[in-house]
Amino acid sequence: MISHAAPSRVGILGNPSDGYGGRTLALAVPQFEATVHLEEAPGIEIAANPGDEPCWPSMSALVDHVDRHGYGTGPQLLAATVRTFADVAETAGIELRVGARLGYDTTIPRQVGLGGSSALVVATLRCLCEHYDVHVPEEVLPSIALRVETEQLGITAGLQDRVVQTYGGLVAMDFGETHIDTRFGVSHGAYEPVDAAGLPPLFLSYRQAAAEPSDAYHHDLRARFESGNAIVRDTMRELATLVVEGRAALRWGDRARFASLIGRNMQLRKALGPLPSAQLELVDVAAALGAQATFAGSGGAVVGAFDDESRFDTQFEALCDAYADVGADVVRLDQPSPTAPAEEEADGAPSNVVAFEPRGD
Repeated sequence: MISHAAPSRVGILGNPSDGYGGRTLALAVPQFEATVHLEEAPGIEIAANPGDEPCWPSMSALVDHVDRHGYGTGPQLLAATVRTFADVAETAGIELRVGARLGYDTTIPRQVGLGGSSALVVATLRCLCEHYDVHVPEEVLPSIALRVETEQLGITAGLQDRVVQTYGGLVAMDFGETHIDTRFGVSHGAYEPVDAAGLPPLFLSYRQAAAEPSDAYHHDLRARFESGNAIVRDTMRELATLVVEGRAALRWGDRARFASLIGRNMQLRKALGPLPSAQLELVDVAAALGAQATFAGSGGAVVGAFDDESRFDTQFEALCDAYADVGADVVRLDQPSPTAPAEEEADGAPSNVVAFEPRGD
């Protein structure tokens, strides 16, 4: 059996300019992941996860589920990925002779902006590539993954999630620099793994009650951008600039400056248009304790840091309590030791892979 996993992610700076020729800096969060399993079969079979069963205890439960999570299911994502893979293989002149049976598991909270759907797509593509012995360059895989959701499912999205879920660790992305892969018929940006050791201590908070599909928001944002809306276009340019400033702060070891850029990212997100109050409350909770936070994606999750990193340990318990009061969970994102070699940690893991410490009860 073939198995591949893809992590959740947090967008730290630049999001959502990835869909508009901008730049982003994002971090893989392997605390949560989607895993896809594949074995050879006579035809194509996709097994449903227990959570995909279309059964609800009441009409109100169905309405609440659809309002929070939309209509998409894991099997639909896997089927759309197989369909796109078939197109890509045909473009590349690759014949797919045998069948496959696919199933999946995921621990990524749904519709809270942590990249759960794209993680399933990336993991499925990796399984298909191994099963059919198709070699896709690392920088190309995210573009194929994006096609799954934009072409097959009609979802408005950008490349950021698929890139960081493919590369892992902390990744800087420039979508203003376009490259064409003629074999697979896709374009891609310029992607560069970044040493995560320079990041300030980070936390992730998410609230399932704030979950809701983000497609309507992104459709409206796209329409305003395409119509030449000056506020949207200027804001996207400034969001992209934050990544340049953030990388400079990392190089100089200026963690306080980096934390302030997280706060500025959130200010710019607000300038793009109205945002759900239940999601903004997560930003406000952090601000009340002297921390900067921004949306991790487009949903009910935020990533944040304290301006003064020395306060992180002393304030983290208070932060957890404050988030618990509004029904949110918190994960502490601990960074590798900055004294470790840049290429490899003592245990063999690359230095841009982040360790995690969930809050203990």
